[in-house]
Amino acid sequence: MTNDTTFCFLCALRRVGAAALSAFAMLALTLAAQAQVLAMPDSINNRLVLFSGFDGTVLNSNYFALAGGTPVHAIGVGNEIWVSEQLGDRVSRWSLTGTPLGQIGGAVPGGGLDNVRGMGLIGNTVYVTNAGTANGAPGAAVVMFDTVGAPMGSFTTASTAPSPFGVLAHQGGMLVSSSSANDDIHRFSLAGGALGTFYNTASLNFAEQMVVATNGDILVAGFSSNNIVRLDASTGALLGSFTASGARGVAQLGNGNIMWTSGAGAFIHDVGLGTSALVYAGGGRYLETITAIPEPGIWALWMAGLAGLSGFSAWQRRRAPRG
Repeated sequence: MTNDTTFCFLCALRRVGAAALSAFAMLALTLAAQAQVLAMPDSINNRLVLFSGFDGTVLNSNYFALAGGTPVHAIGVGNEIWVSEQLGDRVSRWSLTGTPLGQIGGAVPGGGLDNVRGMGLIGNTVYVTNAGTANGAPGAAVVMFDTVGAPMGSFTTASTAPSPFGVLAHQGGMLVSSSSANDDIHRFSLAGGALGTFYNTASLNFAEQMVVATNGDILVAGFSSNNIVRLDASTGALLGSFTASGARGVAQLGNGNIMWTSGAGAFIHDVGLGTSALVYAGGGRYLETITAIPEPGIWALWMAGLAGLSGFSAWQRRRAPRG
C-alpha cells in the first residue's frame, strides 16, 4: 500500500470513526433527555425510592432520607423536589441530592395546611390537596402555591370532593380525586371553578393517584375498590380495570406495563400476562416522573460517548501530518 493510499485510508477511517462516535454520543444524549425516573416516597421507611420509568427496575432504594410526617407525593419543582406530608401538615422542600431546603406549612398556627395528600404542578402553580382545618387550613380544598412557595389562595372542594386525594392536569383544567362517595373524580378549572363529575360509580372507591396513560387514557388507583381503573379521557367512561389490593399510586411504564403501589410496596402489572409482581417492599405511595433526576445508566452511556469523542479527537491530532 503506498503512502498516499495509506493516508487516504486513515482519513476515511477518521471520518467514519468520528461520525460513528458523534452519532453514539448524540444518541446517548437523546436517551438521557428522554429517560424517566419515577420517584416514590416510602412512608414506612421515610425515604425516597427511585425506579426506572421504562421497566420499573429499582434504581435506588434509598435515594435520600425524608423527614417523616407520612410522606405521600414527591414532585419536581424547578431544581427542587417537593414532598407532601400527610401527618406533617406540610410540603417539605429538598435539593435534587437530598439537602433539606425548608418547608411550606407545618403543624403550627397559621401553617395553612392540614392532612395533605397528592399534589400537581400545572404551569407555574403547585396545587396541594388538603382535608383538615388545623393550622389555619381551609378544610376540604386545594391549596395553591407558586414555584417559590408563596401562597396563592385556595378553593373549596367540600361539596364535590369532601376528601381530596389527588390532582391531575386535564384538558385545560384539572381533575381532583376523592376518598368520599360524592364524586370519585370531579372536574375543576385552574381557578377552582367546579365543572362537574368526571367519574363516579361503584367500580371505583376511595380514588387516590391519577395519571395519564401513554395512549391518553386516565389511570386511577382505587384504595378501597382494590383496583386500577382505566377511564376515557374525554367522557370518563370506564374502559377496564385490574385487581390491585389497597392501591395508592399508579404510573404507566415505558414498556407498556403498569406500576402501582400500596401499603405493601410497589408492584408491576404485566399487561400481557395480567399478573402483578412485587418489586419493592415498603410503604408505597404516589409515583411521579422527576425529569431533573437522570437515570444512572443513561448518563453513563452519554459520558462514555463523550469520552470516546475526546479520545478520538486526541488520536486525530497525534496522527495529523505536520508540515
